[in-house]
Formats: sequence, C-alpha cells, structure tokens
Amino acid sequence: MHFNIDQLLFLMILGFITGQIHMDLVTACEKEWISYQKSCYYFSTSTATFRGAMSACYLIGAELLELQNAIEKKWFDNQIRLRGHSPQIWLGASDTQQEGQFISVSKAEVLPYNHWLKGQPDNVGGAEDCATYWLAYKAMNDAPCHYTYNYVCKK
Repeated sequence: MHFNIDQLLFLMILGFITGQIHMDLVTACEKEWISYQKSCYYFSTSTATFRGAMSACYLIGAELLELQNAIEKKWFDNQIRLRGHSPQIWLGASDTQQEGQFISVSKAEVLPYNHWLKGQPDNVGGAEDCATYWLAYKAMNDAPCHYTYNYVCKK
C-alpha cells in the first residue's frame, strides 16, 4: 500500500489529535529504565540505606525519586504495584538540617509535593530523618536513615 504526502500528513495529524502519537511525552530510556513523561525511572532490585540509595542513583547519573505531583504519584503507585519491593521505598528527602522540615536532597528546597501518611512525619525515637514511601498506605513516612529499603532513581 502506497500513500502520497497529503495522506501521510493527514494520518500524522490524526494521530496527534487522537493521542496515538506522543512525541513530546516519550523519552528514550536505557535498558531496565522506565519512561514516563519526560523522565526515566530505575526501580532497584536491591536494598540500601538512605545514603547508599542516594549514592547508587548518583553513580548512574540520576537522583533519588522526589515525587513532583499527584499525577506522578498515581503513576508511581501503579508501577510499584507490579514489582516486589520492601515495605517502604526511599524518597529523596530528609529533615537532618531542621527537624520536621523535609528538604529535597537534589535541590535543597522544601518538597514541591508531599503526601504524608496521617500522623507523619512523627520522628519516633528521635531518629527518623529520612523520607520513605510506605507501599501499604500509598503515602510518605519518615524512617531511620540506616534502615535498608529499595529505592527508585529518576533522571
């Protein structure tokens, strides 16, 4: 089957209108990474401390995941459901500088988005300085930084 240029242009425009072509939303990611909008995500299969997770992401040119909005959180919830992970996953935020004020580790700014579990962060025992995502509750929690959990890198 052969198409002339007008037919091809029509099909391309129709594809954009119907959402079949998402060139501006698709990012090419490396093997074992998942593309979502204009970012790539790596879901670890191993566990690490908070510092170890930050280092692992840094070594592969990425940062520990910092959820940006409710839309990304919903996508993340769906992705996490498909994988077997530890009960919590490290997120890129900590309150080691000022108790109760969780700051992004990538930009040293207040988190652009948070979804804390009710009653969190609570700093139980005075030693919960690192942010996690608690899979069972689909919400953020604070935990001791020396615990080991899976992590997600984003670039």
